[in-house]
Amino acid sequence: MSQSPVRTVVLARNLAEFHSWCRETSTSPRDRTVLYVSGPHVLRGLGNVEIVRYGMWWDRLDEAALTAALAAREAPTSTTEAVA
Repeated sequence: MSQSPVRTVVLARNLAEFHSWCRETSTSPRDRTVLYVSGPHVLRGLGNVEIVRYGMWWDRLDEAALTAALAAREAPTSTTEAVA
């Protein structure tokens, strides 16, 4: 089974800021490997991705939910510890 290509997930304050990132990196906003995070739901279920935090991404109404979704993605998958 082949692994899906790495995607770039961009956290930006709004779509205009996302487009600014695209211009700065010479990336098309229509590139299938680039994804704008329009809300925390976008972060769920993504496999192998690179997360880019751009501009004032934290200055969003859903910042708390985005931060929680990022923390959940970065948390270890196993919550059990070996007992000696």
